[in-house]
Amino acid sequence: MTPTLLVVSGLPAAGKTTLAAPLAQDLGWPLVTKDDYKGLLYAHLPELPQARGGPLSFALMFHVAGVILAAGTSAVIETHFHRGVSEPHLLGLAGASGARLLQLYCGAPLDTLRARHAARVAAGTRPGIDLPFEHAELPPHAGWSPLDLGAPLLRLDTAQPGTLERARQWVTEQTGEGRRPIAQ
Repeated sequence: MTPTLLVVSGLPAAGKTTLAAPLAQDLGWPLVTKDDYKGLLYAHLPELPQARGGPLSFALMFHVAGVILAAGTSAVIETHFHRGVSEPHLLGLAGASGARLLQLYCGAPLDTLRARHAARVAAGTRPGIDLPFEHAELPPHAGWSPLDLGAPLLRLDTAQPGTLERARQWVTEQTGEGRRPIAQ
């Protein structure tokens, strides 16, 4: 069976991980998320400069996704991808493995994004990852719009109920793969 690379994109605090983690579990696909690798890097290299941690965590994420796809296994890959920068990496992964590409673009009202991010920063549970910033200051390539992958795309407002079920149903329709029970 052809593997699928499901790309979950969007701005920081758009609900990407909140959607991607249970979706990957429901589908039985590995979840590859940049923040996991960035967290490991900062846990083992606390003095690592931010200017190095981000690029290294992207490189690790793309490498791990490539290994999974090369084994013929579908995967969910999630982060705030950079438009105009991330597409060649994702298209290369899909091309090298013959994987089908799908994209879920997560969004929410700006006030919701700000509140979610402020709560993360205040919690302080992810040093080096959840840093203060203002969404309005993010550059245009930082996830304000879906990636240009030429692949099927579903836009989701994660502030609305039922996004996990909508995403799961859409992925199932796109891949033709059977449904697994949704984890409760």
